[in-house]
Amino acid sequence: MSIPSCPLCDHPSPEILDTHAAHCPACGLLVNLDTAPLDYAEGGGQAVPDAGKMRWRRENARGRFRLLEPWLAGIEVFVDIGCGSGEMLDVAAGRFAHRIGFDTNRPLIAHIRAAGHATAIEGHFDAALLPPEAAGRRTLFAASHVIEHLERPLDLVHEIAAAMKPGDLLYIEVPLFTGASFRKLGYRWTLWNREHLMLFSPQALSYVADHSGLATLAQGTRIFARGSHSTKTRLKLLARRPVAFMRTAFAKGRHSFADVMIADYGYLILRKD
Repeated sequence: MSIPSCPLCDHPSPEILDTHAAHCPACGLLVNLDTAPLDYAEGGGQAVPDAGKMRWRRENARGRFRLLEPWLAGIEVFVDIGCGSGEMLDVAAGRFAHRIGFDTNRPLIAHIRAAGHATAIEGHFDAALLPPEAAGRRTLFAASHVIEHLERPLDLVHEIAAAMKPGDLLYIEVPLFTGASFRKLGYRWTLWNREHLMLFSPQALSYVADHSGLATLAQGTRIFARGSHSTKTRLKLLARRPVAFMRTAFAKGRHSFADVMIADYGYLILRKD
């Protein structure tokens, strides 16, 4: 079994680890060999979540906006690419004059349209489909848990960058195989699945930033949502890695201990200068 090149950096013949994954030694990407085609238009692996899951997803969205807060002054438009069931669009209400979501998932787009709070566009991101009222306004673009689904992840990043104006922001978030959950569960982790063509590392995420054509404002790690990991889990981290845990106390800034120590997700905040 082999793959011709890394889908992120084009390094030839990434190292085959086992029947499940290959690792790129050049950029640090983990390529999934267990993938299978999914019909995203009819739902794929995503369905309209129940009320409990929506509450967690909204809390997760609030965490993302807390990270973005230092750079949001003057931003009037929010464009969520791969908006899913629309929790980021919901949480963005009151922050931005215009909120637009793109997704290929018909049931989720119908769900957002039924709520009536944001513009929901069925299909892949296309700057030509942005509504006229968004033109000329500073914009925050987001692609959260999107590029790991793509055969060529940088292609979408470059497409978004081409649509951005000076001062616009781009938030990218991806699952990390370097985080505590994958280290513990390996291929049993729920984010190791057939619709994720790859998992990232901080090194691979830095490669995305360096080749995006945009300026990097921030890069870091986080968990799904505050409160999604128990006090018991945090105490175990303290017991196992006390030096790292205490170092985190002085350096975590806007992050929680779990964001830094568990670090299941990685994010970038980029700006077009």
